[in-house]
Amino acid sequence: MANTARSDPRGTAHPGVPGALRAACLMWLVAIGAGAVETVIGAAGELAGNGFSAGLAANIAVRAVVYSGAAALVLFLYRRRPWARTALAVLLGCVGLATLLAPVASWFAAGGDAGAALAAADGADLAYYAVRGVHIAAVLGAMAAMFLPSSRAALRRR
Repeated sequence: MANTARSDPRGTAHPGVPGALRAACLMWLVAIGAGAVETVIGAAGELAGNGFSAGLAANIAVRAVVYSGAAALVLFLYRRRPWARTALAVLLGCVGLATLLAPVASWFAAGGDAGAALAAADGADLAYYAVRGVHIAAVLGAMAAMFLPSSRAALRRR
């Protein structure tokens, strides 16, 4: 019988990587991509309003480093390195998620009105809100998938 991991013409076989762990990796990549899109939308707005500045360049550079590091951690997670799960959980699942949620929570705490904000939003704002929603959902999904029993078992077997 042929080894399907090597002979699958679609390249879809992932030997030793359970579906839950693959799903976690995919969701982390979606979260990273959403963060990059948020950066582009925010930078475009900043450029349109205030022009280019050293602060904007620094912000983009820091985000590029963070997203590159996060992508590397996802690769290590896919390669079943248990420490990568810990790093992703702490850095992106806790610290990163807090940076996504804290501004929204403080805005609501200060009396923010979601209906009014949506009514006043332009296309860029609506795109940003949608991408931020995808970003948050992907982080939560990735966190859950990383700690499912099959993911935990795969990381222990390595």
